[in-house]
Amino acid sequence: MGWKAVWFGSDAPAPGQVTATVAVLGTCALALTGLFVDFVPAPALHGLHVALLFLVGGVIGTALLIGHARRHGRMALLLDQGFLKFLFLLCGMPVMLGLVGWLVLARSLPWAWTCVFGEAFRESHIMQTHYAPSRRACDYRVRGGPMERGFPSYLCIREAFYHRHPEQQVSVVLSGRRSLFGSSIRHIESGN
Repeated sequence: MGWKAVWFGSDAPAPGQVTATVAVLGTCALALTGLFVDFVPAPALHGLHVALLFLVGGVIGTALLIGHARRHGRMALLLDQGFLKFLFLLCGMPVMLGLVGWLVLARSLPWAWTCVFGEAFRESHIMQTHYAPSRRACDYRVRGGPMERGFPSYLCIREAFYHRHPEQQVSVVLSGRRSLFGSSIRHIESGN
């Protein structure tokens, strides 16, 4: 079994199969990147209207995938799994596709554009230090300021910085790059 069989399912994959596999893997890589960047989107890329837009995109994507399955005779495979599983797929797929679309189009790609073509910025904000023990994220954080419209709504800070200003508002200087799509925050410094 060669590498082509592992990645594409056969030793002689069709060009369309290669393109689809590379597109799916690239989308997954961009979605994972979108989870871990410190990016504050521009107001146009943040809010309920954006969430609804990506949910509608997820519904359209689900309809297209189900239509594709029906055209190729795979609809019976979906229905043979049981109606409850099919119903879960029908309800969960639009949300998942919308979330992946949001991570790629509203986080990863704008962040990459901002890192490459954005202008350097440095500005001061009043933010709140906070301690929240977490196994998956950082324990010491600052919240507020521009992060109110970010996801997640905090930036990680060092433990020593937190202990100098425990659970209080503090002046911080944020620096990074900014573009039309938002701000990529690279450094957090004490404003004092």
